Amino acid sequence: MKDGMFVFDAAVHCQDFSNGQIKDGSDGRRVRILREQLTGFINLTGRRGPPPETETFSNPDLDWGVDMLFGKADTDMACACSVPLFSHWRAGLGPVELSHALAKKDPKRIVLTGGVDPAYHGLGPALKEMERQVHELGAVSFKFYQYQSRGCSWRADDRDIAYPLWEKAIELGVKMVQFHKGFPLELGPVEAFKPNDIQYAAADFPELNFGIHHLGDPYVDETISIASRFENIYLILPLWFNQYYLQPWKMLQRLGEALLYVGSDRICYGSEAFIWPHVQTYIDTLANLEMPEELQERYGYPEITREMKENILGKAFARGMGIDIEAKKRELGLVA
Repeated sequence: MKDGMFVFDAAVHCQDFSNGQIKDGSDGRRVRILREQLTGFINLTGRRGPPPETETFSNPDLDWGVDMLFGKADTDMACACSVPLFSHWRAGLGPVELSHALAKKDPKRIVLTGGVDPAYHGLGPALKEMERQVHELGAVSFKFYQYQSRGCSWRADDRDIAYPLWEKAIELGVKMVQFHKGFPLELGPVEAFKPNDIQYAAADFPELNFGIHHLGDPYVDETISIASRFENIYLILPLWFNQYYLQPWKMLQRLGEALLYVGSDRICYGSEAFIWPHVQTYIDTLANLEMPEELQERYGYPEITREMKENILGKAFARGMGIDIEAKKRELGLVA
């Protein structure tokens, strides 16, 4: 815990960018482009933030990862998120089996978010895979990347291909489904990652929560507007912290807009470990964060209170996932 606040990291990844991941028959160009893209972004944000790691693009050592989260940081729980990008990677950019292996290292603290793609694999196989990941791997959520390649993409409000996924999630007891939005990966077109398709899905499935990662950047205004109108949409913050050190005023404006129109009870901390492994730095930053008076006066943003920090650091995501924090604290021995 951080100063008595429960910390639930909503976005931890076991990703493999190595050449061994390149799918047979592919020239590897798209994999190399993504490596170059992320290297540039890491070096850019590292100008003012935590320095980049040298070993970024190979599978993380799982024991090292657990120590980074719980030994060297105040993390109490973490969500191991799969990255179901399959078009150019053998087992997906973030293989679900690798995320499951991380979760097994500390099953009381790490929960698994699985991933499938109904356009790439077909709806029937995707639904069967959801069942397998819940029943055999213990997945409690799913994360979706809705663009694989040109001609292979889908929308969350598609009644034929997406709605059966949401019905299956509810049937399996899943409380939240999550989406990579905004930041395009390798050559994917940015418009494929707009958050607009979440609206009808959220309206038609009010019993299911929908998490949007990265504030939908560059569609931040649209994402906040959508979340402000649907109480079952949650905003998840990975990449915000990396950008904060480089552009603090811009990031404070984004957070201020989200706090003003959505509220802290649906804003969730996520570190994006292990590409960016400086977990404790992010926790400390959020725990000590203040909204400058100038931004409060100019834009009407609220002062950042301890209650807001408690929500963002852990309570909001736990609520969205249907996890009882007080019970988890007792299980982990964090309270008498």
